[in-house]
Amino acid sequence: MNRRSFLVAAGLSATGLLTACGGPEAGGGGTTADGRTVINVGVTPLLNAAPLYLGIKKGFFSAEGLAATAKTIQTAATAIPSMLKGELQYALVSTVPAINARAQGLQINMVLGNDVYAEKTKDDGAAILVRTDSRIKKAADLAGATVGVVGLKSMPELAVRLAMRQAGADPSSAKFVELPYPEMNSAVQQGRVDAVLSADPFLQQGLAQGLRQPCAPYSEALPKVTGLSWIGAGAYLQEHSDAAQRFVTAMTKSVQYAAEHPDEVRAEAGTFTTISAAALGEVRLPIFEPRLDMTQVQKIANAMMTEEFIAKEPDLSGLVRT
Repeated sequence: MNRRSFLVAAGLSATGLLTACGGPEAGGGGTTADGRTVINVGVTPLLNAAPLYLGIKKGFFSAEGLAATAKTIQTAATAIPSMLKGELQYALVSTVPAINARAQGLQINMVLGNDVYAEKTKDDGAAILVRTDSRIKKAADLAGATVGVVGLKSMPELAVRLAMRQAGADPSSAKFVELPYPEMNSAVQQGRVDAVLSADPFLQQGLAQGLRQPCAPYSEALPKVTGLSWIGAGAYLQEHSDAAQRFVTAMTKSVQYAAEHPDEVRAEAGTFTTISAAALGEVRLPIFEPRLDMTQVQKIANAMMTEEFIAKEPDLSGLVRT
């Protein structure tokens, strides 16, 4: 039941476009005619974003005096600068870019969890895919392989490295290359890479095309660790502390509602993703969980240092805003 996000970019220097995904407000931070606080929330059009859309639809944000608008983002590399400029008030990203922002001295705060990685492979919506004739049978066999991931120095790459290390293999022996999810299956089939870390719905498509799943790095190396979380810029959160608390209240209700209503998650996903109705019936849904655990966040930071994603230990004090 776990679905990995495309929000994986660890670097913050890349640029990208923000595309409105509904709602009349062009800028956040103001108020509507009826007095609600306008907030623009950055998400990718993937299953993980379902709580936001359901929360808007169910009126959880309006009940807290908020006019929430979903904004489509490409990566955290676009979301974080946009928050610092006030174009977005919140965004849904993985722990890696949030920690990376802190490592670069940017005041970014995690305010709420969204989902956690699965404990069991059968529930994991992300996995390594290889050709049927591949020598790769388990995580340790990725040693010496060329592995496609959706972003370099990202959460997917980190998960693969941790799974390899846990299995006794040297992660530095693998070569990681960046591939968009829609290209992963063909890249494996054509032999351009030895393996990819795919995610639903592309994972199910790859399996249907005859690819094989030898391991699932997230559930093997990071069970129950927060996958994606809702973040905001520290300056905005401090200046609008009351509205920030109301966002947390509304978003908590939204995440809990998504966890309790999987059929509605699938139905709503059909309105903001390109996943077909048939595919939505097959994919493993995220394990929605609003709680943030600083111990697990520190675990990711430690792993980022071990794998040389960051040069030194970042100051994580206050990263999780309570």
